[in-house]
Amino acid sequence: MKFSTQSIARKLKFHQLVVFEQVLQSGSLVRASQALNLTQPAVTKIIHELESYFEAPLLIRSNRGVTATELGHVVVQRAKSLLAELRALTDEVNAFQEGTSGHVMVGTLISASTSLLPRAIQLLKQQAPGVLVSLRVGQMDQLFPALAVGDVDLVVGRVPDDWQWRSEALEVEVLYREDLSIVAGARHPMHRQAPVSLQQLHAYPWVLPTRDSLLRRTCDRLFADNGLPTPDNVAESLSILTNITLMQDQRTVALMPFEASRQFIQAGMLKAFDLGTALQFGDIGCFSSAQRKLGPAARLFRQCLDQARNESITEEHPA
Repeated sequence: MKFSTQSIARKLKFHQLVVFEQVLQSGSLVRASQALNLTQPAVTKIIHELESYFEAPLLIRSNRGVTATELGHVVVQRAKSLLAELRALTDEVNAFQEGTSGHVMVGTLISASTSLLPRAIQLLKQQAPGVLVSLRVGQMDQLFPALAVGDVDLVVGRVPDDWQWRSEALEVEVLYREDLSIVAGARHPMHRQAPVSLQQLHAYPWVLPTRDSLLRRTCDRLFADNGLPTPDNVAESLSILTNITLMQDQRTVALMPFEASRQFIQAGMLKAFDLGTALQFGDIGCFSSAQRKLGPAARLFRQCLDQARNESITEEHPA
């Protein structure tokens, strides 16, 4: 059977694509039916309708759940883009008829989600309480593809040196320059020395980011630039709460973006070591698709990000 644009447009329904995408996202027909407020037989029927139309299986079913076949992967990738446009259309129609409303989906690194994003969400809710904001935390290697296909509207995180090489379909605006802090519990014995060298801290237990993260590459380069190997006594974690708890032994040391550590330093749970020089992490930016216009809710959230950034600058450098 040879498909045409007209035949697909006549046969396929947006609702079928919504269900199919949710099944793959949930990894289970049962969880998808719960998320969609449908019965499992209804979800199963829709999947069978899709498979019947394409004359091929779209799902691989196993005891561990469901995954996409090769054809299923093709369908869901295109479906994501279509559903992103549908979400934007919904936002624009709602904004036109009812005022500001809608749904904005934001991908973020953990470091960017600790201060800037909460303040931006507060500002958004003050202006538009009806807008739903969903945050998706992940690494840039996961978030960039999600942004490209429309799974998320914006991504806030570290600007990689090679980001343009990774995707020419994305645009970025730098929000601020991020510094790094080497921190430990407030009563760590090395806090009595100032400044302290990285070599003096090297033998202590460390908690470092996982090896697939941009921050871990920065950590490894920092040790190498100081003529040191990566410490032997290391735990790997991207969980801020776990890392804070580990450092309460007053021995474990961690390297964290300044914004991620600031509120815990202010609360007296952590203290940053004085190394005699500032450590730079890089630029934090807001990424968007170069091929897709932002809907009203996402545009408003983007404005709130700028406002939150400007407030932070004013706090650090009051007139």
